[in-house]
Amino acid sequence: MENDVASIKRTRNGYLFVSAAALLVYGLVYAWSIFATPLSADFGWDGGALQTTFNIALICFCLAQLGASFVIKGIGYSKTLLMAGAIALAGFLVSAFFADKSIWGIYVGYGVLCGAGCGMAYITILSMVNSWFADKIGFSSGILMMGFGFGSLILGTPAATLIDQFGLRQVFVAIAVIAMIVSLGLAFFLKPAPENIGQFVKAPGGESVNESTFEDDKPWTVPSYFVYYAWALLIISIGVTLIGGSRQGAVAVGIEGMFSAMIVGLVSTMNGLARPLFGTLFDKAGLRAVLLSSTALNLLASALLAFSFSTSTGITYIIAALLVGLGYGAIPVIASGYMRQRFGAKNYARNLGLTNISAAVASFLAIGLVALVSPDGTSANASVWICFSVVAAAATVFGVVFCLMYKRESHR
Repeated sequence: MENDVASIKRTRNGYLFVSAAALLVYGLVYAWSIFATPLSADFGWDGGALQTTFNIALICFCLAQLGASFVIKGIGYSKTLLMAGAIALAGFLVSAFFADKSIWGIYVGYGVLCGAGCGMAYITILSMVNSWFADKIGFSSGILMMGFGFGSLILGTPAATLIDQFGLRQVFVAIAVIAMIVSLGLAFFLKPAPENIGQFVKAPGGESVNESTFEDDKPWTVPSYFVYYAWALLIISIGVTLIGGSRQGAVAVGIEGMFSAMIVGLVSTMNGLARPLFGTLFDKAGLRAVLLSSTALNLLASALLAFSFSTSTGITYIIAALLVGLGYGAIPVIASGYMRQRFGAKNYARNLGLTNISAAVASFLAIGLVALVSPDGTSANASVWICFSVVAAAATVFGVVFCLMYKRESHR
């Protein structure tokens, strides 16, 4: 028994390390701004058209996660990973060879195919590796999502340098090949956990882990899930608004030059580091503690941002931006842990994919709110952040109500 436990821990730690590294590659789909600048310079595509590409990629990334859950049921994890790699390969190749011919080459290549391929790979890897960590679902989710979140930060700068040296087409081809090699390697290396994994790992209290203490595994039949979803939409809309305009906001409050660019990196760093931090908190203190912590961070940050733009106070902006990065980083960990803890392992990929569609919906909510209240069409002004302070207050109400409902469900 002890040897089995030791073997399982060695295996799952190896899977976790390798998968987090692999997710750096798939996280490059979020490094769109690095590719958008040379695309505009080389082929003359305007900024609005290129921004649409990222919106398409985000939507396809989210929808593909839900689709992958059904593909996994049909053909298994390994073949789904190979399919994801092939789709990402096709996406980067289409982007490489058709970007100069039509904006639709970018929409289809990067937007649809790269977004979908990376989304399929993301949910498949999460499902496989998390199946080994029934006792530490928050920790494993946090480490994996840190890898994905750091993809644009760690690999983005080398990619930009290579684009300057060799050209965009060559870099797209190289990324296509690397993505396929990574998928191929993971397909043969990773294996899902045995069905009796709960017998070999222990919960914090020392007892064997049960996959779920609840009987239902269909989120859409549980009223509290819709309260959670409303909370997630509001909180995510705050994060994507700040992250999408963090440098412009820094300039607007008087932070100039390289310091304004550093804000972008710092927010990304906080976002990535938050994931294992909140994952560990999830395992030790539970879902409600993490959710309320994220809510409090976003509420405070939104108020500080409104103050910062009203008074042009740079230091307040920096603090608030870092708090948003920290609070936003908790959200994917919360989603992953909540779906596994509340709805079990059997349909985890489906349920997490369904929940992650909230990111696409929230991005449109954010765009709509900025367009509605901003005097200049950007998020770099006090009006927008007064609006999002109200959004954060509403999210706080939804968060508290959800926690009360979840507590009652847990005690049944």
